[in-house]
This record gives sequence, structure tokens and C-alpha cells, in this order.
Amino acid sequence: MLIIRDAQIKAFEQIAVDNYIIELAIHCRAFSPRLCKTLRDDQLQVALRQGVQYAEAHGFTQRGPVRFYIDMMILFGSGFDSDPQYPWATEILARKDDLSQMDRAEALHAHTQTYLTQVDGADNVHTLKALADLAALCRHGVTLHPESFEQDTLRLMAEMHPRKVAETGQAALRRLIADGTAKGQERYGFRAVRSLGLMVVLMFAFGHHFDADPLFLWITQTLS
Repeated sequence: MLIIRDAQIKAFEQIAVDNYIIELAIHCRAFSPRLCKTLRDDQLQVALRQGVQYAEAHGFTQRGPVRFYIDMMILFGSGFDSDPQYPWATEILARKDDLSQMDRAEALHAHTQTYLTQVDGADNVHTLKALADLAALCRHGVTLHPESFEQDTLRLMAEMHPRKVAETGQAALRRLIADGTAKGQERYGFRAVRSLGLMVVLMFAFGHHFDADPLFLWITQTLS
């Protein structure tokens, strides 16, 4: 009689997980070659293992929903599930009681398609321009004033990506500014208005958890 022990079962399960991570890595490099170019294979696999855990925390365990959750991390940042810029994602993910994981994944997909059409445009033209503008901002700097910091930052984001500002709404952007200011002051000890403004703009561009996002290690390393 063939006896398969618990240790052997766990080894088989680990092999299956490892193979799935490799599949996800291949998919991600095809889905977002620009982003994945910044990560070594081992770094990407670490990020994907974390992503699978994030997905499981929301009840996503099937291959399709998990892979789409990873896609959304790439599109909106690893913290998209709680980002004030994407309240629709938070709301859909929270509907565990009345929607299956497939239904929630399909609802996320439908809303994401609409969002990308309105905000990114064909071939991501609007978002790529916004990232180019952000790069120019980092090189040349920007003028912000303490007494009008919120308004100056809102104006800056509107200049960078007017479509995203219009879609996100003032209330969510004001919360993002407050969160970014608090994070810059409390976690990184930033005091200069320009530094706090850059913190908010990076949250706007890469998601509100950009500084701890395993997909954006270059940002984490720079802040360190």
C-alpha cells in the first residue's frame, strides 16, 4: 500500500504554489513589461507571493480571480483595496456575503475597464503623459506654499492628470493629501512643503501604499 505522509503532501502543495508563481511572473512580464523590468526574477516572485496572500485575504482563491487581483495591483498599486482613489474597488471586494469570488472579480473587471477607458485612454496615453510630467517635476521641482498647500497640491495633480482628478473627485483627493502629509511627517520626518507635496503626488501616481509596495522597490529603496 502506498502511504503519502503529511510532509509529502505539503511538499507537493509547495511545488504547485511555486509553479503557479512562475506562471504569474511570466504573465506579469507580458502584462506590464515596463514595471517588471525594474524587478529581478526573485523580487517579482516575492511580490507575487505577497499578492497571492492579499488576494486570499479577500477570499480570492481560484486561479482566475487571483491573477486578476495581481493585475489590479499592477494597475493601481498593491494597496488599491483600501486606496481612497478607488472606493469602488473597496466596495466590491467587501461584498463577500452576497457575491462569489468570480462575481466580484467580474464586477472589478467591468469597473476597471470603464475606469481605464475614461482615465488612461487608448494605449495608456494619458497616464504615460502624467508619469512623464511627474518625472519632469522631480527634476525641476515645484513651488508649494504652506498657507495654500492643499489647493496648490490639488492644482498640481490637475495639471498632471486632469482625467484622473475628475474621476477621483475632490473629497478623495483631499483625503489623499491629508494621508500623504501625515505619512511624510510621521514616517519619514519630512518638514519641507515641497517634500510633503512630492509624497502626495507619488501616492496619486503609484497608489497610497507606494512606499511599501513590493512592486515598486525602487521607490522604497530611494526613501530608505
